[in-house]
Amino acid sequence: MLNVFITIDTEAWPSKNWREAGLQPDFDLDVYGKTSDGEFGVGYQMDVLDAHQLKAVFFIEALSAPIVGMDRLRQLVQFIQGRGHEVQLHVHSEWLEWLNPSPLPGRTGQNLKDFSLDEQARLVAAGLGNLQACGATDVCAFRAGNYGANLDTLAALARHGIRYDTSHNTCYLESDCGMKDAGILLQPKQINGVCEIPISFFEDWPGHYRHAQLCACSAAEMENALMQAWRAGWFSFVLVSHGFELIRDRKHPLRPARSDSTVVRRFHRVCEFLNHNRDKFRTSGFSDLDPAAIPHIDAARPLRSRIGRTVKRVGEQLLRRI
Repeated sequence: MLNVFITIDTEAWPSKNWREAGLQPDFDLDVYGKTSDGEFGVGYQMDVLDAHQLKAVFFIEALSAPIVGMDRLRQLVQFIQGRGHEVQLHVHSEWLEWLNPSPLPGRTGQNLKDFSLDEQARLVAAGLGNLQACGATDVCAFRAGNYGANLDTLAALARHGIRYDTSHNTCYLESDCGMKDAGILLQPKQINGVCEIPISFFEDWPGHYRHAQLCACSAAEMENALMQAWRAGWFSFVLVSHGFELIRDRKHPLRPARSDSTVVRRFHRVCEFLNHNRDKFRTSGFSDLDPAAIPHIDAARPLRSRIGRTVKRVGEQLLRRI
């Protein structure tokens, strides 16, 4: 049985005039997905997941809680946990620019890897404290904003008893993700006292990798990758999405935000696929795991997709943009 982690990064990002307008419009759009043709954020995503009896993990950005508002964050945590889904910790260090008081006075940085081990530990502590104060239970997993962690991040997580990280993204090792020293990871690995469960990816043409993100891959590519991982006897497959991923023209200066029909269809199809193949796949939360029971799997090679699927997806993406 392959453990499939449907992970949804859940965060609001401030518009240019956020100080005047407040963050409520950004929160409504980025988290709840309120658009001109309905809501397509976390509530809609949970509706689709529940219809197919699937479980998801919502990584909630919590460093920003003093700015976003503790009550707003508490309502979100209760909303997700009340529906039977899991809440875990997400931290974007960019919020340091606006935090007053700040857990790191005078320090700013786009990614956690820009900070020392001790500084990262303080940022993790701040986010963890905010999330727990808002009612999050069994916070045991973490993802860095922009996948911008390094190996010190794992040591910082271990200091605070967080057992799992899923920041490692092979497709970002040459940019934001600072885990290059860990190499290309295909399956879970213990590093610096934490179990790293990497984001899944596949080779979409020779020498090029594509991570398993809803807006980046076609449903056919995702289904093929899942089947390959199951046939290979892998332990985990980590799929990435965002609270706002089903929306297009998000914060466009001239056009109102609306649902992205292409990505909405992908989401429905992948959920249907997982539901119809329960003999092969189990959607899991990180709190469901027993660290001692996670096997060491020395996967031989990355998953691969046929070039024909890649060509079809590129055509689909072009039509989507048009």
